[in-house]
Parts: sequence; C-alpha cells; structure tokens
Amino acid sequence: MALVVKNMSFVALEKLHQLYDGYRRVFRLDGREWILMQEEGRLYCIANQCPHLQAPLVRATVSSKILRCPFHGIEFDMRTGMPLNPLSCRHALSFLPLIYEGNQVGLDLN
Repeated sequence: MALVVKNMSFVALEKLHQLYDGYRRVFRLDGREWILMQEEGRLYCIANQCPHLQAPLVRATVSSKILRCPFHGIEFDMRTGMPLNPLSCRHALSFLPLIYEGNQVGLDLN
C-alpha cells in the first residue's frame, strides 16, 4: 500500500468509511510492517510481528480484546499489549498511536 502524505506530519492510512470489524491492512513504515486493524469498533495499529518469535500477526485471531498469535497461540491483551501468560512471552505488542484528520485515519510522523 502506498502511504499518502496529506501534510508534513499526517500520513493517511485509510478512509473511515472503509473500516469495519475484522478490517486488516498491512503497510510498511521505515522498513517495518504494521497492521491497521479494527476489532469490536476500535482501531489499532500494531507491529506485524509477534514479540515472542517474530511470527506475522496479520492472521491472528481476536476475541474479547484478546489477540492470539496464529503460530504459537500466545495471547495478548489488546488494550495494554501485554501477554496474558508472561511465562510464555515477556514482551508486549508494539503499537503506533493513530490520529484522525477529516474522513481519514493515519499517523503523525512528527
């Protein structure tokens, strides 16, 4: 996906009317993959990499704000990013903060 620069700091990721529960879109920023996703009416931007063994998370399942890695089954709280079982993984999910501008959601790169 090509990122659209609206002004010097805002990078648009998607138009709001395109979003729905279950929406996922992978994009690259500075050589790293991120996922824009909507679950239970809330938008998240998380690294497309499980902090356990760096498996891609684009096919992870989410239920009741719990994200489950499709490769190793490790579960993370989507509100905090923390693993539910710290013995299986000691690192949290990486998030980017989203901002809204007009009818779009994106990132502030400043």
